[in-house]
Amino acid sequence: MKDKDLRKMIGSRIKQRRTELNLHQKYIAEKMDVNTSTIQRYEAGTIDNTKKLILEGLADALHVSVEWLKGETDEYETDITDKRDLQIRDLMGRLSVSDKEELSDEQFAFSKDLLIYILSEYELFLDSFKFGCTNYKNDKQNKDIAKAMGIDSVKEYNEIMFLREVTHSINAYNDIADVIRLYSKSPEKASERLANLMADFGSDEE
Repeated sequence: MKDKDLRKMIGSRIKQRRTELNLHQKYIAEKMDVNTSTIQRYEAGTIDNTKKLILEGLADALHVSVEWLKGETDEYETDITDKRDLQIRDLMGRLSVSDKEELSDEQFAFSKDLLIYILSEYELFLDSFKFGCTNYKNDKQNKDIAKAMGIDSVKEYNEIMFLREVTHSINAYNDIADVIRLYSKSPEKASERLANLMADFGSDEE
């Protein structure tokens, strides 16, 4: 493949993947530490986009392989399917490398414990949410069960059961709000309360 054709191929695939993920050129530019106009020209194939470092930067930003960008394969294996996946990945990356700034060791430890607990509870929420959506979001399901329980409306039955399924998450996030409010009055008590919540969570997991 001639250099010009290769540049066009790479540019086309950059745009294809960027559009698929609903990303702006500015996002890719920031990831690669270049100007937005550079990404525009990479996509147009008007400047050299075939260099190893450029291809690796593009592949990393778009979560595809260099081989795919170059048209050497039509398949790319990735767990990034839309913009939300990228936002979550970027956010988690920033959190994992966040520094203490002006926090004390105790304050920073509290903030990290809070994050761990929030994410742990989210994992439980996701399981319950999937179960609830599968079993209690179809008005044609559960008609006989609802009638046996004395509930005339299947919709009402599904609402009740769905809410029951995710109640533990509602309670957990209420607990989190209480801990944060308590911290303003007594950091020590808030930290102790959070430690107890995490201990209770751990015992539930076993």
